[in-house]
Amino acid sequence: MQLSFFEDEEKGVSWARVHTKEGHTPGHVMCTACARLHMGSALLSPALAFEEAFEIWIARRILRHRTLLSDAHYISERTEWDYRQYARALAKFFTGMPLASIRKEHLYAYQHDRAFCEDGRWERQAGANRIRKEVGMLLRMLREAGVWQEGDGKPGRRYRGDDDFQLVSAVESDIQRALTPEEQYRWLEVAGSKNRWQFIYQYSIVALQTCMSTNELRGLRIDDVRLDQRVVQVRWACAKNRFRVRTIPLETEEVCWAFESLIYRAQKLGAAAPHHYLFPLRERQHSAGVTQYENRYYDPTRPMTVSGLRKLWDEVRDETGLNWFVPYDTRHSGLTRLAEAGIPIGIIRSYSGHMTRKMEQHYTQISMMSKRKAAASTWSGSVPRPALVSVESRDLRAG
Repeated sequence: MQLSFFEDEEKGVSWARVHTKEGHTPGHVMCTACARLHMGSALLSPALAFEEAFEIWIARRILRHRTLLSDAHYISERTEWDYRQYARALAKFFTGMPLASIRKEHLYAYQHDRAFCEDGRWERQAGANRIRKEVGMLLRMLREAGVWQEGDGKPGRRYRGDDDFQLVSAVESDIQRALTPEEQYRWLEVAGSKNRWQFIYQYSIVALQTCMSTNELRGLRIDDVRLDQRVVQVRWACAKNRFRVRTIPLETEEVCWAFESLIYRAQKLGAAAPHHYLFPLRERQHSAGVTQYENRYYDPTRPMTVSGLRKLWDEVRDETGLNWFVPYDTRHSGLTRLAEAGIPIGIIRSYSGHMTRKMEQHYTQISMMSKRKAAASTWSGSVPRPALVSVESRDLRAG
């Protein structure tokens, strides 16, 4: 990595241009270039292009060392991954644009283009909540660079105010559709019917019985799966928030077998150390630290991307006809099975981690309906009919 320092006479500030093409490690793991950045060797300047400014902005939030390990951190690995996903989407609109030139008209245009995706710049349309997160991160960068702040009414301010800029409205997420027990059996039956789909079969068993999200599963490391104790741990690094850090029991032979099979697969792909990922990243070409397996390359020090399941998942989905079913739906389907079994909401919450009040009410209702059915089935026909006395007859006798 190289830092070139310049003087901006018009703004009266010095700033550093970061050449990020050299010096950074893949995924910025143990990255000395990033370490030099957040040690203060680079300034977040209005003159920086978006993609350069983001590397400085994110580096300030990362606490890593080339050789030493520490549990000290500013943000979790999961949060860093989210920010990089937001930056990737923003870069398709703002690449090459200096922070100083970004105006609210650009933000409105971005929100429109991201929502409808008419020009094919992104793979798919983004929902309102995702757009809010992406633009919100950009606004934080602009504020830190000193080119955007809320208007305070003072004259002579050179900064743009965002008091009249409006983010798209937040949308309360709908409850995902869950597989019915019959659909779930069909899905697992088809996924297990071919050797090519065994990965999807094993992944689905794990996802359904642990109720973990796709990002939590992708972030699992070999050491997080304790088959000797029959538990799996969701650590802070891959949890969405502190409420999602939890330990999940592995209660069936099927889920233990599935985890054992996934660990064996990961080892074949180069995951030899406890800190290696259970789902290694597939690389496009060979490089240092990458393992070759069946003419493909895998990096066990980096987690599988969100698209790592897509091809095989779509094949199983086409075969089953469940065209709406996506990997994240396994979490809701698993939680629904627990609720249908009449499991108390406190135990369901221990599997899911944090859930919204809307979701909690949904699972509570399912659980109560299951309890009512179980009670009706248990007591139905257990009391002799002749012993029953109507309320009217009882009142007459009492009189």
